[in-house]
Amino acid sequence: MDILITGAGLSGLSTALSLRRANPSHRITILERSSHYRHSSNSPNPSPTSSSHEIGAAINVPPNISRFLCHPSPGRGWGLDPLKQKFVRSEGVLVVNPQTMEQVGEGLDHSRNEEMWEGGALWYAHRVDLHGGLLALILESNEKENGEKDAGANGEWVEGDEESKGVNEKSKGRRKGWVKIEGGKEVIAYNPSTPSLILSTGHTLTADLIIAADGMHSRAPEYVLGHPNQPRMLPDPKLNTCYRFLIPTAEIASDPETKSFLDSDKKEAKVCRLWPDVKGRKRLIAYRCRGGEIINFVVMLRDETNTAKREDWHAPVSKSEVLSKLSDFHPDILAVINKATDLKSWPLLYRPPIPTWHKDRLVLVGDAAHPMLPHHGQGGAQAIEDGLALGLCLGDLSSISAPDELEHRLNLYEKIRRNRASAIQVMSNAGFDEEAPAELEGYLKEEGWVGGVPKDMKEIVEFEYGPDVVERTVRVMKEEVDAGWEVPSGFFPGFERQ
Repeated sequence: MDILITGAGLSGLSTALSLRRANPSHRITILERSSHYRHSSNSPNPSPTSSSHEIGAAINVPPNISRFLCHPSPGRGWGLDPLKQKFVRSEGVLVVNPQTMEQVGEGLDHSRNEEMWEGGALWYAHRVDLHGGLLALILESNEKENGEKDAGANGEWVEGDEESKGVNEKSKGRRKGWVKIEGGKEVIAYNPSTPSLILSTGHTLTADLIIAADGMHSRAPEYVLGHPNQPRMLPDPKLNTCYRFLIPTAEIASDPETKSFLDSDKKEAKVCRLWPDVKGRKRLIAYRCRGGEIINFVVMLRDETNTAKREDWHAPVSKSEVLSKLSDFHPDILAVINKATDLKSWPLLYRPPIPTWHKDRLVLVGDAAHPMLPHHGQGGAQAIEDGLALGLCLGDLSSISAPDELEHRLNLYEKIRRNRASAIQVMSNAGFDEEAPAELEGYLKEEGWVGGVPKDMKEIVEFEYGPDVVERTVRVMKEEVDAGWEVPSGFFPGFERQ
């Protein structure tokens, strides 16, 4: 199939990788708004270490995806080596009183995650390192299938040529597939039935299928639903503002005023620490990433002056504002925050689950389908689950497959993913230590979850980490497509441990 993917973030790359592994004949072009990839039309794609355009700071890689993304065994793992990418393995979550710095309760134990969740650990990663790892797997797949390192090895075209021709026209006579990334391509409109899309340059591109993976600000949902899925502010006392910043661990360790923030036994190096102030409607979260070299900090709070109507991850915020909001926290915490140099503010706006993820031959993945608040660290994970499932559902299709069969497969993709992602989307409106939203019950029933609404952190973790997207996809494909259906050979190559 000739496939256009809009967006080269985590959802776009994971979808492209799954499609490529499921069927090496698919011809996949990723259109990325950022100009970071502009040079890639006529030369090899950028190296994994050059994926610095990816926004954000640190990200959770939880067991529900690490069990297939990071598993070393052939037949079980996609091949991403977490230690090579400098992920930090979590051993738990500690809840700490923000005024006294004393531990509250037992927290969560993640030290036995791989045993409990079928090989899946909880990892903390810098977002750029996860993005770079996925990009490296795509490049390896291109090299393996085509015998060349150039991601454009199946016939390069000059910048602009792809804008004057449909993808189908360019690919005539080509037998091998590819994954290409084209930078500087902003999509402003879609036509689900053709299907086609229009770039900001005015050029139109066509394909057999268009996959919108361009985030919560994607225009694609409007073309699927017939109206925009507008963001909204959650009512009080829900938290509506997030501050993010990174601080090098060495800077904290070298200062006598802040080194006590790091435990002498390095226990904190392997856990996520949560300082909740429920009465004050605010909380601080901190954990290490990039091999422990950096500590990621997230502050979430209720700010009644926040009237934002649109999400913005790049908005700067002054250090003095952050310190003022947390002025009643322990002095050791404030001393550490005082070391931050690049602080960003992010309005926490909620978009509700939508009733369908596709129309005709336009389909949504990741934040374009189910934008999530960061309380549970599942946004990236759910996007990667989407990508894996969609790629497997479309693995044996081609450009000559019947339209009805493509529609059937897109319905199966939604059957596998939509209710689960919608439930986690709703659940993510509250923290692990907060009461789950009442509206969650309806989505859980549709999902077939028999455990009821989660009542505590342990039950939330069971719902989010337990279900296996690979197992579910295989079951649905056997039931709905072919009883003999199997995961394609080579889909899970694994990797050699370093």
